[in-house]
Amino acid sequence: IVIVASETGKILQHFFESSKTNQWVSDAITLEEFIIDTMLYRVTDEKEAFGIRTEYIGTSNANPYLKETISLFIKSADTLKKILPNFSLLNYGGEWDSDCLGSFLEEKKELNMSQNKTNGFYDILVKKKSIETINFKDENNQCDAKETRTEENLVLIYHKNAYK
Repeated sequence: IVIVASETGKILQHFFESSKTNQWVSDAITLEEFIIDTMLYRVTDEKEAFGIRTEYIGTSNANPYLKETISLFIKSADTLKKILPNFSLLNYGGEWDSDCLGSFLEEKKELNMSQNKTNGFYDILVKKKSIETINFKDENNQCDAKETRTEENLVLIYHKNAYK
């Protein structure tokens, strides 16, 4: 990742990490896309972070899979520092018989900055919504579904150079 001065082409900050540690790999689950998150996350009174989102997709019809993660970075002299590594924002998956019977789980998370600070950095409030769906055949042999929805609030705090 590089930040470049558009007027001069000079590299202002950069970040490199091996796929062995950053989890940005593509195999049976395809790394589909990198997205620059345009929202700025105010992490201290003086610093804003930006995000890089990664989207993964599975190609199996019987086992659908979708995952989106975000990593947050701040500028630090001539480098970029990752302060939130590969945080899952969306997980969707399941298994079914390609006709009716099956189960699926979707988890979505939304990040919002708190006014509370830990170790000089604002906490990140995480709103998590989950939907579990069970598909089944009813007494008339028709496909039906039962959904269970849950919500949970979590807090990420800055500890030892990263949010956890």
